[in-house]
Amino acid sequence: MHRLLAVLIVAIVTTACSSLGAGSGAPAPSASPRAAATSSEVAEFHPGAGSLSGRVIRIVPDGLVVNSADREVTVDLKLVVDVWKERSVPASAIEVGDDVFINGTEGSPFVARYVWSNIGRIDGVVAAIDNAGMDVQVRNLAGGTRMERVEFSADVQFGAVDGSVKLSRADLVVGRTIGAVVYRPPLGPLRATRIW
Repeated sequence: MHRLLAVLIVAIVTTACSSLGAGSGAPAPSASPRAAATSSEVAEFHPGAGSLSGRVIRIVPDGLVVNSADREVTVDLKLVVDVWKERSVPASAIEVGDDVFINGTEGSPFVARYVWSNIGRIDGVVAAIDNAGMDVQVRNLAGGTRMERVEFSADVQFGAVDGSVKLSRADLVVGRTIGAVVYRPPLGPLRATRIW
């Protein structure tokens, strides 16, 4: 599952952030999480020497412990550039039970630079829509579909980050095919942070 999560996160971040300059020699973001990504944007993906995915099992001073592929990995958060949990947040917002994808430098401890918490991606067709969100017929990775309720995040953004898909809230109609970066809260429906 953790390998699948890692593949999904790379796909999400690459898709959602391609215009932010990943791999294009763009300047490195500042150390401020608010400067690295605003509101519901996903921080620019800067591949590091390593990556790690798993579930947070303990919070420790200046870091956390993640169960990754049935091994415990201590993660140092002192040099973190951005933490995404529906929007950019302080590292203290990470909680036990969060599913995380972490980009940084391998070692003991693993040194985190970017953390994405409870992030996901869906692709599907809008089946119903209201002011709070929409029902989406989601395509499963293994084939088939399922109905998923997706609410709009308070800071939802529309259109692809790179500008290749222009979209506004008015464009979301029954029958439209969409992709979305979503936050997966522990309880309740998914919340879309970007829809294209």
